[in-house]
Amino acid sequence: MAVSRSTRSTARLGLLLTILAGTLVVSAAPAAAAPLSGPVVPTAVPAGSTIEPPLDCRPTKSHPDPVVVLPGADGTTGQTSAQWRVVTSALRRSGACAFVFQGGIIDEKRWAGDIPGEAVQVERFVRKVRGSTGATKVDIVAHSAGSVVANYYLKVRHGAPNVGAAVLLAPEGGGCDGVGSLAQYGITHPPITPVQVLQALPLMSPILARILPSMAVALQLAPGSDVYRKLFIDGPVTQKGVHYAIMATKNDKLATPAGTCSFIREPGVTNVFYEDVFPGRPVVDHSSLRSSPYTAKWVVKQLYS
Repeated sequence: MAVSRSTRSTARLGLLLTILAGTLVVSAAPAAAAPLSGPVVPTAVPAGSTIEPPLDCRPTKSHPDPVVVLPGADGTTGQTSAQWRVVTSALRRSGACAFVFQGGIIDEKRWAGDIPGEAVQVERFVRKVRGSTGATKVDIVAHSAGSVVANYYLKVRHGAPNVGAAVLLAPEGGGCDGVGSLAQYGITHPPITPVQVLQALPLMSPILARILPSMAVALQLAPGSDVYRKLFIDGPVTQKGVHYAIMATKNDKLATPAGTCSFIREPGVTNVFYEDVFPGRPVVDHSSLRSSPYTAKWVVKQLYS
């Protein structure tokens, strides 16, 4: 469950309520009747707006595939350029065209909208990039919540034929437990994780989404949701013809458990920890991983080695 895609206080409070409520219900009523069943009407979530860069670069013969960069949800849209300057500069120095795309924007926060709708936004932008540059394919470099949208585009929107490589930094996948969002409350070893709560009480997700609309997007990635099922249950995450490379950090306190939450354990996927590739180098965490010059070198290597 990728609960870190929204850092707003209401979402974090909602997840705290979830774990507390779930702890009470699960521990106090182990012999309770089976969870309620029946159709649940999904909470409507807007897709949000987009910020598109000028398509003012032409690919070279050595690097014919433009790179679409999808930032994570940390910070605001005004901070994106500074956050990604190290990676985009490294890509451009290598001779690649790099275009930073921001989608699902609500109140200056990236990827705060409907995940399927955001994937459509990425699909449209990729189409524009290919049309403008004449490229047959693009490469994708994505961080955190941007990786979720990238994977939805590649798998569910069938975007794989348009993509050569997907390099994902601290992505959030099917192995997340949601514990990272509770650290600010001093809860580091909860008796039951948010994901376990939602698995035990499957109707809690739509109920919470209705009570706290700001949680609706985060809950789209809860176990049992339609988005979760399409991404992580219905067949492999990886798609034929796309080279996947993932870098996580052992210091990740948001995408937890570190590594387990991020790695895709499927054939052909490169899964590495920053600390193993760059021992002794400056410490990074979930957010700063995407600003490290060492990460930037690794990204370029995955695309062009």
